[in-house]
Amino acid sequence: MTAQQTLPPRTRPAGGRRLPLPDPLMLRDFRPLLSTRGRRLLRGSLVLECATGVLEGLSLLALLPLSAALAQGSPAAGLGVGGWLIVLVVLAIVAGIVRFRDAILGYSVATDFIDSAQRAIGDRLTVLPLGWFTGERAGRISRLVSDGTMAAGQVLAHIAGPVVSGVAALVTLGVGSWFWDWRLGLALTVSAPLLLVVLLLGKRLKSWSDASLVAGTAEVSTRVVEYAACQSALRAAGRSDDFAPLSEACRADDAARRKNLWWSSLALLINGGAGQWLICGLIVLAAQLATSGALGAIQTIAFIGIALRFAKTLDLLGSRIVGVENAREPLEATREIMTAPTLLEASGETDLPSPGRVELEDVAFGYDPQRPVLRGVSLDAAPGTMTAIVGPSGSGKTTIARLVARFWDADGGSVRVGGAELRTQPTTQLMDQISMVFQDVYLLDDTLEANVRLGREDASDAEVREAAELAGVSEIAARLPEGWASRVGEGGRALSGGERQRVSIARALLKRAPVVLLDEATSALDAENEAHVLRSVEHLRETATLLVIAHKLDTVQKADQILVLGADGTVRERGRHEELLARGGDYRRFWDRRVQAAGWTLGG
Repeated sequence: MTAQQTLPPRTRPAGGRRLPLPDPLMLRDFRPLLSTRGRRLLRGSLVLECATGVLEGLSLLALLPLSAALAQGSPAAGLGVGGWLIVLVVLAIVAGIVRFRDAILGYSVATDFIDSAQRAIGDRLTVLPLGWFTGERAGRISRLVSDGTMAAGQVLAHIAGPVVSGVAALVTLGVGSWFWDWRLGLALTVSAPLLLVVLLLGKRLKSWSDASLVAGTAEVSTRVVEYAACQSALRAAGRSDDFAPLSEACRADDAARRKNLWWSSLALLINGGAGQWLICGLIVLAAQLATSGALGAIQTIAFIGIALRFAKTLDLLGSRIVGVENAREPLEATREIMTAPTLLEASGETDLPSPGRVELEDVAFGYDPQRPVLRGVSLDAAPGTMTAIVGPSGSGKTTIARLVARFWDADGGSVRVGGAELRTQPTTQLMDQISMVFQDVYLLDDTLEANVRLGREDASDAEVREAAELAGVSEIAARLPEGWASRVGEGGRALSGGERQRVSIARALLKRAPVVLLDEATSALDAENEAHVLRSVEHLRETATLLVIAHKLDTVQKADQILVLGADGTVRERGRHEELLARGGDYRRFWDRRVQAAGWTLGG
């Protein structure tokens, strides 16, 4: 059973409608991430916690008539010493049974939350647009599912329940004390809200302090990943011993943590000091009542004992409320995922009147609405043709490929694949038509064969081997110690960049999609790997429409049409290689620079 896929807003809108009550336990954030069973268990756990608190309060109140019966040598409130002892034993047994049952429910709620939250996050990630995923967000997601949900679950297992039982015990003591002695009732009734205000102030202070750590921690995580990823460049430059961005991020994080330590200590000092002042005040009150003869010796001792327990419960309540803050950051991260905007998903498959055709009509798009990347771009790639897109860095070449794969929706104009607008196609239908071969290839930590088979899970072994042979992956399998069963490591780190690219090409060959997007697939390859990839591209060209973003001269020259983008994201030229050369425009200048670069040699 999965959790709900959306989270409720934090507050209700204005306009005469009441705002929600305070939620110090953040239950409004927890509930949507629980399964139906989990929410039922949570309600049961809260009821049992209330019952535990009431039983604890009644046990403490029973000490008052017990002390009176001891002092007077006669029954108090209708029971003698033996009767009140029996009451205490019964209350202790019942409270133990209830607390045991509640502990089981509390752990069940926590495990349900961890399971349901991770499932809900996983389900949500599958419908978020591909453009939403960035390196920074990937790091946050990793921390969230590995540590964050566990930390939030611990709040449900160990903190939320004791807070509820503590409040119930305090209310029971406060109300019951009025029936025994109005002065005790007044003292507890007045002191409790005052101390709670102080405790909530400490909690707010701790919350504010912890919030200042989130950005620093995320920055350190990002810089650590960056430091690991760029080791080759750093070592080549002789700077691997000190990575300034990481050092600066660590220094900033250390400073933030020291600041957080001081503020957290102040919050705990406020909470602890307030509890001590309350204890001292109640002891002074008990002493004054005793010296005035209003209370006997045993009653005074009982009064002080209850006052101490009352203050101790308040103190524990304050520390546990502060502990609830451990769940805030993971719940906020989960809320960001669950409320992130998704692309409109079509309810059913649509007709594809022109399989393999890719069309852009007057497309405009910008990652920042104030800074458009593409302006009025139009393109018609007929089935079975190869279209090359060239232009300077930042002109929007990769953006076009990603709009075709629907990483995002265009801000204006229309993008069609197979003759149908992307918004009318469900994601599965669109992905069935497209294979993507990008420069940055990620392989799963699985066998070489499994990574190729990812292109089409139901492919036969013969089909897998054929695609692998065309892409040059068979040569890789031949040199690996376990052949096709060799694991390639996380991200494919056991293979070179060119070999990973071959695997990606093999996936595309195996999938046999009518449209293939290649984004600078050969820009960083050596001669051998480039030859394998170019041979595979020629094979793909026989069966698919190719949309190629490339700088290699051979690839561009063989295209059926070439789209030349300007730095402003507009289409400057379009046509075949010979036509564009003859015009002497942007493409001719691009070509001349490439030819000159290709002829460079190292001189003595």
